[in-house]
Amino acid sequence: MYLPYFKLQSTFLVGFGIGFILAILTFIVHDAFNGTSSTFENSLSNTNDARRNSLLKWLTSDTRNNEEIIMQVWKDQMLGNKSTYGQWLTDKNVRTNNIDMDFYLYGSTREQELESDWLGSNVQLTCVVFVKKVKLAKSIWNTWGKRCNNIYFFGQEKDPEVPIINLELKLVSSWQLLCEAFNYVWRDNKTMDWLVFSKDDTLVVPENLRYMLAPLNHTRDYYLGHAVVLWGQPYNVADAGYVISMAVLGKLANMFGNSEKCITGGKYWKQEDYYLAKHLASMGIFPSDTRDQYLRGTFHGYSLQSLLWGVVKTGSYWTRALYPIQNECCSLMSVTFNVGEPDKMYTLDYLLHHLYIIKKEAVFGTRRAPTAVPDEDVWKIALKEEFNITHLKNISKDAYYEIWHSKYSEPGQLMTKNDQRKGLDKPN
Repeated sequence: MYLPYFKLQSTFLVGFGIGFILAILTFIVHDAFNGTSSTFENSLSNTNDARRNSLLKWLTSDTRNNEEIIMQVWKDQMLGNKSTYGQWLTDKNVRTNNIDMDFYLYGSTREQELESDWLGSNVQLTCVVFVKKVKLAKSIWNTWGKRCNNIYFFGQEKDPEVPIINLELKLVSSWQLLCEAFNYVWRDNKTMDWLVFSKDDTLVVPENLRYMLAPLNHTRDYYLGHAVVLWGQPYNVADAGYVISMAVLGKLANMFGNSEKCITGGKYWKQEDYYLAKHLASMGIFPSDTRDQYLRGTFHGYSLQSLLWGVVKTGSYWTRALYPIQNECCSLMSVTFNVGEPDKMYTLDYLLHHLYIIKKEAVFGTRRAPTAVPDEDVWKIALKEEFNITHLKNISKDAYYEIWHSKYSEPGQLMTKNDQRKGLDKPN
């Protein structure tokens, strides 16, 4: 009779004891994790503050402007690289000078050629853009696309302003679209040394890209971009754009010379950048290091704002990078950024190419336009021409007003007379 009761009591006590111990352990673990989380959050906050302070110091420094940016790809002995940009200019018998932008922009003559313009003539760059949104394609057409030697837009959309090429094929993968674009450009047979491929939400800075490419030989095999590793295969991420030399394009056109070969080269969508690297690797061609001498990146698959302030670098774009980015996010010779919106494309283009900051005291840009009559004498000339009044010493402001009001009681009368004069001045 007492045995079952005793067993029930024992079971209750054991269960209560286990529950009590678990509650104590849960409290201790929760408290420990709270402390760890708090410490981690404080550490992360301090890290972000230090990073922002470092960025602000870097952005506001002037010392960097006098230093030549050295690209890591220039040091690639496997490809026979030995030259820097400065040495390449010397070999071309070209000398660079600092230009007074005040005189260049507002002076009477332009006797000197900008370095960027000269590079545009000596480093042939073909741009290939894959279009999803016409508005973005238009923004490229009206901004950085003008600075390419040749430009191709591929997509399914049509627009009267932007010459978008519709291949009129039933595409089975994004790789096929890329492959067909290779063949189209190759068969078009235009003069080109280098090709940059980008999506329509990418801002490319052709001037900086030419700076990077100038010392390189386009007849050798180059594959440039932001490289990551996936399943043991290094490849350049399409979101950051990538560049191939003319030599590589020729090999791709030889390997995939028709649509059937393009179709069999890759069957999944949104993996064209991976397939490209895989096929290039089969030919012994791998991504080169595009960082500068401070190991800062040049091809960016994020917006500039996110790179400077907002990105927590934990994604595969960062953790699987073949050439990890160090120090500040961005080289001063950066080549690409993600933009995403047409208005941002126009804004950045304006800041890059149309906004000039003249740090020293300007002469031409701030000089007043020459006038035949000083401002203080304009009213005297007007009274003489309109009313034949030459005695002007004793005319007060009120008298001056009454003189004009007596002849022109309404502003429209004066405007009509001026229009009549312009009509008489026109040549027959």
